[in-house]
Amino acid sequence: MKTKYYSMYASCEDSEGEKHIVTVVGKFEQTRERQMVQEVVPVEVKEGSFVDGVLTYPSNKLLSRKLTLGMSICHPSDTFNEQVGIDIAKSRIEKGQTLGSIETSDVTMLTDDAVMAEIYTKLAYITENIEEYLS
Repeated sequence: MKTKYYSMYASCEDSEGEKHIVTVVGKFEQTRERQMVQEVVPVEVKEGSFVDGVLTYPSNKLLSRKLTLGMSICHPSDTFNEQVGIDIAKSRIEKGQTLGSIETSDVTMLTDDAVMAEIYTKLAYITENIEEYLS
């Protein structure tokens, strides 16, 4: 399995003028897994007499790609540290507190630039709607 992390951060202000720095992290995972294929085939049990049989065999390895997003928000009274923001967002991904995920089996999808575009889009939404993410 191949795992790679991507991140991006941006600052914004809430309705009270407080500054927040939002970090969004993407965890990219890629695997190639062999899957078992089953086909129903006619089997001749005696001359002229057939029954359905199940033929099971391994397929070629199939590509699987997944991007999972997580985030952290630096409190206005804290000093921003990019690595701390990344670590918190990674921890949230591992705990299942994600912003969502995307999966594909196509090698032309979830490329480096597509991953960064997804992160940028989510980051822009969060910073424009910061009130929805503050508790």
